[in-house]
Amino acid sequence: HERAVADGVSLRDVLALVKKFRQGNDTTAIVLMGYLNPIEVFGYQAFAKAAQESGVDGVLVVDMPPEEACDLKACLNNSGVDFIFLVAPTTTDKRLKSLANIASGFVYFVALKGVTGAGHLDVDLVRTHLLRIRQMIDLPIGVGFGIKDAKSAKAVSEHADAVIVGSSLVAFVEQYADDKAKMLESVGALANEISSAIK
Repeated sequence: HERAVADGVSLRDVLALVKKFRQGNDTTAIVLMGYLNPIEVFGYQAFAKAAQESGVDGVLVVDMPPEEACDLKACLNNSGVDFIFLVAPTTTDKRLKSLANIASGFVYFVALKGVTGAGHLDVDLVRTHLLRIRQMIDLPIGVGFGIKDAKSAKAVSEHADAVIVGSSLVAFVEQYADDKAKMLESVGALANEISSAIK
């Protein structure tokens, strides 16, 4: 986020990028993940409409609690855009039931306590959490945080409906900021390794 802001990238720029991508690809699902403030500034209804028109499939607002999400949810529903929520290892059963009534598309299980890209991934513990979540929420579950390579992705994929990799890819963007070809090569190679391992 800091690099994007420093480079003057706005939410409107992101939506324009999605629209451009959609000109050549209308099948790959696109989920925007970010914070509430830019959506607040944009306006819920205007954002939902712009997201739909650009080709966004889902939105995950990491700092939007379900208790305060009804207005944005209504706007996204009217635009046919899924509203995805995070589920943490510490999420209570009561909260899971609440999320079951508002989430759509899938839920994103945060496999670690702490920040993304850090810590050790315990696949057995992830499996236990997924079993509990599935008793409350009838949506696919994507698992992220702590998945850094093909080995960890394969292990998680045996229990999850989707595997989410972020920090490892973003690290290449940072590492090769001055060498776009090397950046794309590195991101592509890791994505292919992970995809092959899961398949």
